[in-house]
This record gives sequence, C-alpha cells and structure tokens, in this order.
Amino acid sequence: MDSTIAGLADTISGRIIAIRHDIHQHPEIGRKEFRTAGIIESFFDEIGVSHSRCTETGVTALIGSGGGRVIALRGDMDALSMPDCSGLPYASMNAGLAHACGHDGHVAVLLGVAWVLKKIERDLPGTVKLIFQPDEEGGTGARAMIEAGALENPSPEVIYAIHGWPDFPAGRVGYRFGPVLASVNSFSITVRGRGTHGALPHMGVDPVAIAGRIIEGVQHIRSRMINPLEPVVISICTIEGGTAFNVIPDEVVMNGTIRTLNPETQKAVLDMMKRMVAGTALASGGEGIFEVPESFPPTINDNRATAFARDIIAELLGAENAVEVQQSSMGGEDFSAFLQRISGSFLMLGVGGRVAIHNPAFDFNDEAIPVGIRVMAGIAVRFLERGL
Repeated sequence: MDSTIAGLADTISGRIIAIRHDIHQHPEIGRKEFRTAGIIESFFDEIGVSHSRCTETGVTALIGSGGGRVIALRGDMDALSMPDCSGLPYASMNAGLAHACGHDGHVAVLLGVAWVLKKIERDLPGTVKLIFQPDEEGGTGARAMIEAGALENPSPEVIYAIHGWPDFPAGRVGYRFGPVLASVNSFSITVRGRGTHGALPHMGVDPVAIAGRIIEGVQHIRSRMINPLEPVVISICTIEGGTAFNVIPDEVVMNGTIRTLNPETQKAVLDMMKRMVAGTALASGGEGIFEVPESFPPTINDNRATAFARDIIAELLGAENAVEVQQSSMGGEDFSAFLQRISGSFLMLGVGGRVAIHNPAFDFNDEAIPVGIRVMAGIAVRFLERGL
C-alpha cells in the first residue's frame, strides 16, 4: 500500500501544484474564502467525493466505507492581510492579501490526499473525514466548524493537521509531544484620564504617562510574577492617543498579544494583567480597562497520536526524516480547539530554508506537496487498519 500511495502522490502532484498556484494568486481572508471553497468543491465533484459546506466557507468531505474507524484530517484555507512581495508569476492579484503562512499549500496537500484516498477507497476499512477550515488566522474558524458539526456524523476518533515549516528541508516532517504551539490572547488596554494643555499637566490626568507605567508594569508580570521556567510572552504592539503636540489627551488605547504554553498560566496571566492595568491607572487618578476580545488555548499534541504519527512518518520516509521538534513555538494555532475535543497531533511539513512564515516574500515549497500527501494519506490508511 505504501508504494501505491507514493506512486499516486507523484501522479497527482502536478495537478495539485497548479491548484495551489491558483489559490496563491487569489488569496482570501478569514470568513471570505468563497472562491477557495468553490475550487475545493469543484475538485470533489470532479473526482466523485461526497462533500458539504460547514459554516459559510468551510468544507467537509467523506471518503471510505462509511463504517469502521473514523479519522479526520484538517487543512486551513485563509490568507493574511499583508502584501505579497514574492515576485512570483503566481503572486497575489488581490491587493493587500497574501498566502504568507502557506495555507494554500495545506489546502493543496489535503486535495491531493483526497484524490489518492478516492483511488484506493475500496480498500479502506473505515472512513476519512476531510476538514477544510476557514479563518485560522482570525482564531475563530475551528470553533465555528465544531459548532456547525464538523466533528459529527460521523465523529472522528483522532484528528491530524500538517503545517509548512521552514525550519526543515523538504522531505522531512516534524513532530512534538505535548505543547507544540502557544495559546493566543489578543487584548486591548484603554487608559482614561482628563485632557489638558501640555503646559498645564497638573490640571488634568495624563493617560500617556499612565500608559508608560502600564507598559513597564505588565513586563513585571513576566519577570517577577511567573515562574521563570514557564514560557510567557506579553507584547504591547500598538499605542494610539493624542492629536497635537501640546495637548494631553483624554484617552490612550493599546493593543497586544499574550502567549503561553500552559492553560493554567494563561488564566493566571490574564488575571494579573487585569489587576495591573486597573491598579496602575487608579494610582495616578485615571481608569484602566483591560479587555480580551479573542483567545484560544495552547495547541497540545496527544502523546499516543503523536507517537503513532512519528512511527508512520518513519515507515514512509525513513527514520532520518521523522524529526522530533525540540522546542515549542510561541506562535499559535486554533487547531487547539479540535484537540480540546478529540485526540490528535499537529505536524510540521518541511518546506526548506525559506523566509519565515508571515513574511511578505514567503511561498510554500512545491517539492513538499507529494511528501505531505504521502504522510497524511499514510497516517489515515494506517489508522483505519490498526487504530492508535
């Protein structure tokens, strides 16, 4: 079966690469992936795969016997709001949007997996559910898909995702036990004071000065209030306030992100931030409001599911190409929402020493596509045959 899958992956790769280039050229942001969803559905119609919409732009599909074990494979679809500076013939035609995280490659790999599995469908002793998820970058897509029933009818026992990873050359696939990616909390801090003339600061309450103390104070959380061996990142990334050089404003607004690898630490940091912001502002006669509009937990791989994937990768590609990732990343992934519901693992597909993801020059490596197809199809087939 391994040689059959490998041969089929090579056969379909040219077509799949062409589809990726088309998706790369027409990137769509979260919840707006209508064209991308249409490409997925048209491909499924062509090869005879049953599919349905799950949320406005999400797509699920089923391949297999309809009975036996059930495994899910997930690929994210959305692009980033940033320019494409790759200079490629298939560079983005949509101004201000780019597939700089490689989701075009993830969609392509999963379409290739669908084609391969459909070719061997009669030999599958169970069912494979394919999940094409919108809005990973916005952090709302996975939860929306789950709420819309992506993990029902049938309910998978395990789920896998694979992500392009510049740290490894094409041909290698990484795995990691336990926490692999951080929780993600976006936050806003509103500091309210009382505006006055810049020459008369005593007549008002300066929110700019308070904001400065808050910036210093929240870093005190990381350095003095959290175990130094516990990974935490607190970054304030935007500051807005004031309209003139000689006017102290009424209000300053700051935005940022918090990253942790432990759900308990995530909760503790959020509680500390709320107290720090409110207390610092109050001490200077102002008001500090801490709000967390979006969040998702750390991506924590299941040990059994990860060991299973490691062994299959080694069988398919050779032990030297199954690479254990030594450190967690403080990047985030809303795949964590799936892993809160069922066992699974987030894997890293080597795409070579290219620029980092989220760089405007990033492009997914086409050489990695047949590798990704082999690995994901191989994991699915082995699971249906023997389980974890």
